Amino acid sequence: MGLFWKKQEKIEEMMTQYFNRCDKCFEMLEKAYSVYMEMGQGEAFEAAVVAASKVESSADDLRRDIEYTLYGKALLPESRGDILGLLETFDTLPNMAETILYSLRCQRIKIPNELQTDFQKLVDVNLQAYYLVRKAVDNLMNNPRVTLHSTKDVDMKESESDNLERDIICKIFSSEMDMGTKILFKDLALLIGEISDRAEKVADRIGIVAIKRQI
Repeated sequence: MGLFWKKQEKIEEMMTQYFNRCDKCFEMLEKAYSVYMEMGQGEAFEAAVVAASKVESSADDLRRDIEYTLYGKALLPESRGDILGLLETFDTLPNMAETILYSLRCQRIKIPNELQTDFQKLVDVNLQAYYLVRKAVDNLMNNPRVTLHSTKDVDMKESESDNLERDIICKIFSSEMDMGTKILFKDLALLIGEISDRAEKVADRIGIVAIKRQI
């Protein structure tokens, strides 16, 4: 049995669309970051930032529509609470992708050559954390019994991200950059790492719901 205990095709379809839009937001983050590192700020980067903002906004609108629909449907109260809690927690992820891109754009951050590989690894690990938690969501909706295995993968990525963050921050503060620049790069590392932190929180919620479904 999946996440929906009764036939709620409309809600399930809306949720699929919502998560697809969130995926698109992270695709835009990956693309924009790649463009930024290769060419810096320019039309291609700006287009990716605008696209990410639009899709994040559309995902937010759809999330609210789902919430309104849930209250008007004959869904079991417990199931309704599970879905609402999941959506509320998950919605912090596309918001973080948008925040990172706006930080790059507004602060005009130019990552020095000696840190580019480290930051790329950090971005990659956090993107992986997002897609792993998406896999956990799909498992929850379709087969809760296998969900707990996928949530553990998210935890592992969060730990990997933490280690990378610490290494980057140590490297930043052992460099000869001025203190203001050091703080700027430290904050960027923490901001990127926040993706896996939030993914872990989503995974924890998913795990609780999955266990309830098996009781």
